[in-house]
Amino acid sequence: MIHSFIQLSIWIGTLLIAQLSFCAEPVDGQDGMIVRYRQPQNDLIQTRRRAQEQSGQIPTEVKILNESEGLVKLRFATHTQSEIARQRLIQSDDVVHVANNFLYRPALFLQSRPVREFSQSGMLPYANLKKLLRSVPEVNLIFPPLVEGPDPFLSKDWAWNNIHMPTNWIPSFGFTPITVAVIDSGVDYRHEDLMGAMWHKPSNPLEVGYDFVHNSSKPYDVVKFDLEGCFKSLSCKLGGNVGEYLPNPGHGTHCAGHIGAVANNSIGIQGVGAQAKAQIMALKFFYDPGEEMAGMADDAAAIQAMDYAIENGARVINVSWGSRFDRVTAQFSELKQAFIRAQQAGVIVVVAAGNDGIDQDTVANPAYPAAFNLDNLIVVGAHDPDDHFAEFSSYGAKSVHISAPGVGIFSTMAGNRYGDQMAIYRDEKGGLMQMSWDGTSMAAPIVAGAVALVWSYYPYENYHQIRHRILSSVRKIPGLQGKVATGGALDVSAALGELPSHLP
Repeated sequence: MIHSFIQLSIWIGTLLIAQLSFCAEPVDGQDGMIVRYRQPQNDLIQTRRRAQEQSGQIPTEVKILNESEGLVKLRFATHTQSEIARQRLIQSDDVVHVANNFLYRPALFLQSRPVREFSQSGMLPYANLKKLLRSVPEVNLIFPPLVEGPDPFLSKDWAWNNIHMPTNWIPSFGFTPITVAVIDSGVDYRHEDLMGAMWHKPSNPLEVGYDFVHNSSKPYDVVKFDLEGCFKSLSCKLGGNVGEYLPNPGHGTHCAGHIGAVANNSIGIQGVGAQAKAQIMALKFFYDPGEEMAGMADDAAAIQAMDYAIENGARVINVSWGSRFDRVTAQFSELKQAFIRAQQAGVIVVVAAGNDGIDQDTVANPAYPAAFNLDNLIVVGAHDPDDHFAEFSSYGAKSVHISAPGVGIFSTMAGNRYGDQMAIYRDEKGGLMQMSWDGTSMAAPIVAGAVALVWSYYPYENYHQIRHRILSSVRKIPGLQGKVATGGALDVSAALGELPSHLP
């Protein structure tokens, strides 16, 4: 419960016209604790009884996270109760480890600019969405007919040319498409350009992933992003209750679009992995608007999402979120053990570097999970259309591996929309302002889509080989020297290399 252990990775920059400055929302750095028992835990009633006995009969909220690993989340009513229980649990012979249950935010950088132009077809992004999109739709198994043709909004996506995507190329793959797990705020799985790219669980086609906050097989991206409301609230302007007004602009849906939005279907955009028909597994672990921890997520749900992805065959996991902890504390987190399980399963995890503008190699409290030193991670910084490393992007000549487009990124948006403008609103003088999709959150899924594409090309290679292909083929940029380990930016054509003989 120590505030210095965490700095939220969502930053809201100074508004250029309104001259309002937002700070990171102050929150408690953890929510309960994660206990690892020596024996598997598969009976909730017995586990709850055992936890209460071990904690001195303190009322306990219990959630089993991983039966075979013996992982259980415990939550207590007060800080005092939590600390008493922690000490008693540590002394129990049944307990191997008691870890903090840390909180996370999306790796978005929010900064206002004057509006350049309206979004296409007059569809404005969510500027003042007071009514929550609470209705969670059913998963649709009847897809609209595919009309082959160019994706009309692809020209709006500057990232496409920047990463040297191959053009006019759709091979007939004979291999199972790569599944990419998007651990995030959910995905609008009814979006016209994502519906055909969703992963479906073989044993239950109506399951396109899972919502680990609400224990639901419908991981829908529930949106609320009320900038004007925030401006009218003194508390929100000072960063006190940002979660009430700005909990989620549709973060997971925007990330998903650059991974797998369907290619050449005459609508929308095209995901980087779409030419190889990458599948999107939607894993929701953020709380929804209106809930106690709106816009936040914790280790417990992240662990469940990681294990679900591993167990259900995801080859790539996208992680566009994080928080800052001291290095010693982070090494004892159970989330790191989940990342190690992904490593042992041969899964590549693509992680946003964070938006604190810090040197991840030297700072005492770097952003995690980006700072986990594991060889299955690809940690991604962000650059702009002019190949300048983004000022907000965290960096590290050792720990941040590659850069990708992360400023003003055009992608799918929740509610069947598209855009590079997260929100449009009027300032105090009536001027039209916009917040763009900026952040290492946006850069990471572009790399995740590239990993899926390259792995479909070389399906018999392991994660070491695919990761090497991505990192060894970067486009060198002088401004990235000393900022990222490779000194360069993602180059998809170079990573693909020549067409292998086993493909047509």
